Amino acid sequence: MSLTKSFGATVLAVALSVAAGAVVSFAADPAATISQKGRHFTPGEVTVKKGDMVRFVNDDFYGHNVYSETAGASFDIGLQAPGEERDVVLEKLGIVDVRCRIHPRMRLKIRVEE
Repeated sequence: MSLTKSFGATVLAVALSVAAGAVVSFAADPAATISQKGRHFTPGEVTVKKGDMVRFVNDDFYGHNVYSETAGASFDIGLQAPGEERDVVLEKLGIVDVRCRIHPRMRLKIRVEE
């Protein structure tokens, strides 16, 4: 993929994520890194602090679409190709239920604490 196409896809993914209510960041180290492989999130549950960044890494051979419809913490990172990383910053305290639109049995719980 050319740099222009890659940049365009990244801009589109960020625009979709921000429109869906997520805060997307590229500069900081993540508080948690979640792998997507074998139609599972690994780990299946994590705890982060309010404002921490969570990184989603597609370690699979096929695409995923990570999202949450949790009130106050909804986001949708869009189609994530194999090898891609996407970051989300969570600001709402409580449990965030995360899933994959392509693989509905994939589930992740993120506990957001002070």
